Amino acid sequence: MADKNFKVKTGLTLPSPLPVDQGGTGQTSASNTLNALLPLQTSNANKVLQTDGTNTSWITPSVAYTRGTTSQRPASPTAGDLFFNTEKKAFEVWTGSAWVSVAVNGAVPLPPTIGTASLTALIASVPFTGPNDFGDAAISTYTATSNPGSISVSSATSPISITGLTAGTAYTFTVTATNAFGISNASSASNSVTTANVPGAPTSVTAADTGIDGEALIAWTAPGSNGGSAITDYIVEYSLNAGSSYTVFADGTSTATSATVTGLTIGTTYIFRVKAVNVIGTGTASSSSSSYTPVAHFSTSFYSISTTNVGAGGQGSLTISSIPQTYTHLQLRLFGRLTDVVSSGDALIRFNGDTAGNYSHHHWYATGSSNSASSPSPSASSTTMWSSYGGFPGTNKGTSWWGYHVIDITNYTSTSIAKVIKGLGGYSKLETSTTSSQETSMTSGQWNSTAAINSITISGVNWAQYSSIALYGWS
Repeated sequence: MADKNFKVKTGLTLPSPLPVDQGGTGQTSASNTLNALLPLQTSNANKVLQTDGTNTSWITPSVAYTRGTTSQRPASPTAGDLFFNTEKKAFEVWTGSAWVSVAVNGAVPLPPTIGTASLTALIASVPFTGPNDFGDAAISTYTATSNPGSISVSSATSPISITGLTAGTAYTFTVTATNAFGISNASSASNSVTTANVPGAPTSVTAADTGIDGEALIAWTAPGSNGGSAITDYIVEYSLNAGSSYTVFADGTSTATSATVTGLTIGTTYIFRVKAVNVIGTGTASSSSSSYTPVAHFSTSFYSISTTNVGAGGQGSLTISSIPQTYTHLQLRLFGRLTDVVSSGDALIRFNGDTAGNYSHHHWYATGSSNSASSPSPSASSTTMWSSYGGFPGTNKGTSWWGYHVIDITNYTSTSIAKVIKGLGGYSKLETSTTSSQETSMTSGQWNSTAAINSITISGVNWAQYSSIALYGWS
């Protein structure tokens, strides 16, 4: 039966904070309230409460439990103290003489000690030393990992080679050890190594005449950067279309900063560029050289333009047309005999079909076995042709007599000066004879025209079979 004397007062107002005499602590915060209820906590960090049933106090626990790396184990442990080794990922207990793992699954190894990393091209070599403490099982593998990229390679021995690195990138590496219970913490990071890159572009590419037909000497300056690896070759390329496309010149492997390009076509315009190569690869191309057009050289062999070998039936007037304008001089070589009934005939030469009086020449000749000679005799400047002045035997001499004439025509491409003509020739019998007549002539003159020569007409004679008329270009 309820106590009829118990009454609840409505509208009860409790003071805050509640004083001790009313069952409170007299505190305004939770932490102060806790401290008011417990014994004083000053300097009692990491201790626990102990009570004998009447009194309560703070004491140091009988078993110490801290955590950290191997080097952070308690300096003065008491037998039975526990320590969680964050490197071995296991609890250890101090037996009084040593720390022993007490983890249910066993301890992993301590971290390996990293060595000095090195590079060969894009391959890193990462050396390390295994830990003194393998944990609770033998180490099966070590794993090296790159940063950046997280490229990992495992091996049972040191060093570990890591491939697949990116050119021109700085890397560091760490190593972990693995046993049956897991993977150790990573070693400290290695030194930083930067992979090589492809070389920079060569500069100052030039093309120069070597003095030999169809050649050009290409020279350049090595790039300012080899990319971190020695240059092993230079690639020379040429273009026939002002740089729209390039062709590699096959000159083998060389680290020289010049190369002789051969096989060029006389009169064709080229530009050149160069690339540097190292173990990483081929760098960007240089800027192109100035344009270069090969020319023919006198120091080399003559270049044949046209040759006519007279067959049966003979050959009359002959015109050599469409003469290339890529040489500096022409040479006309005439060899043969005539079907004309004469003792000696003249080859008459005209340029570009010009039959006006624009030619002149001087000549000197000697005939007969007594070497009698004529005085130099100028021709009028208004002649309609240039004459070899003899040199080719006709039928009066018989088939054993043959003549020749070599005629040089200089500056034939010029459009500002007259064209100079010089000839040397004569005839003699094929067999040796001291009584037969012979002839030698030297001629000179000019074609008084500023037009470039593009055709030559040889007339005035009828060439017999086996005669030859050839035109050559030289410079």
